[in-house]
Amino acid sequence: MTAKKSKWLILPQPHSSFNDDEVESALLEKARELLGAESPGLSFMLLSGNFFETKGYAYSAIRDWRGAAKPSTSSKKKPLLDATFACLSVYLGSLVSFQVDFYFAYDEIKKILQQADREDLWIIIEEKLPFVSLPPQEMFPGNLKSPISPYYVIKQDEELVLGELYPSVHLSKIVSGLKSRFFCFFSYEGYTCFAFFNVLPLSAKFGFGKRPKEFTGVPSSANLVKYVKNSINLKDLFVGLIHSHNASMLEQFLIPDYESLLNNLLQMEDFD
Repeated sequence: MTAKKSKWLILPQPHSSFNDDEVESALLEKARELLGAESPGLSFMLLSGNFFETKGYAYSAIRDWRGAAKPSTSSKKKPLLDATFACLSVYLGSLVSFQVDFYFAYDEIKKILQQADREDLWIIIEEKLPFVSLPPQEMFPGNLKSPISPYYVIKQDEELVLGELYPSVHLSKIVSGLKSRFFCFFSYEGYTCFAFFNVLPLSAKFGFGKRPKEFTGVPSSANLVKYVKNSINLKDLFVGLIHSHNASMLEQFLIPDYESLLNNLLQMEDFD
C-alpha cells in the first residue's frame, strides 16, 4: 500500500469497546451456516450501523474475511476492509432505498392492472422490467455509462436486495485482492444491514419471499443468542445483528467523516 493510498483512505476508529463474545460468536457461526460453509473461498462481512453526529457513522460488524483487521488504536495493521465497506454502506444505503421504492411501485402497478383485467399490459411491463438498475458499464456501447446506479440487482423482495457493484466503483484500487463485489442490503423498521461477499454464495439461505422473524423481549445477551441460533435465513440473522448493534452488545467503530471518503471513492480515476 503506497503512502498516497494510506493518506487518501479515511480509517474507522474505535467508538465503543464493549463486546459480548457469546453474541458475536452466535452471529458468526450462524452466518457461516446460512451462507453455506461449503462455498469454496467464501469470505464475508456483515454490518449494521447508525448515523452519528453530523458526518459520522457508527457501526458494528461480523467478519469472516481472510486478512481483515478490526479498527484499533494499538494495531499497526490497517482496517482497509472495514473502512471500504462501512463507507460504501452509507453511500449505498440511500441509493438502494430507491430500488426498494421501485419494487413497491412495480408490485402496485401489477395489482392495479390485474384488477382492471389488463393482463396484456402487465405482460409488456413484466417483460421490460422497468424498475431495476441498469446493466454494467461494459454492456453499454462506446463511452456511455450508467446514470442510475453503481450496482446491478440480482434478486430482491420487500426487505432484501442482492446485487453486485460495478467495476467503476474501483474497490480493487483501495483493497488489493478484492476480486468480487457482491452485497446484500436489508431494510427493517427503519434500520439497515449490509453483507459483503468476495464470491456469490449460491447455497445461501437468503430468505427471499419470507418475512423476517420478529425479535421480542429484552435485548439481553441470552435472548439475542437464542434468537440468532434459531434464525433460519439471513433476514432473521440481520434482525439479530440490528438489535445487537442497537443494544451495544458488539464493539462499535466510527467513520468520523464518511462524506470525504465517499466523494473520493466516487470521483476516483486511475492512480498509483
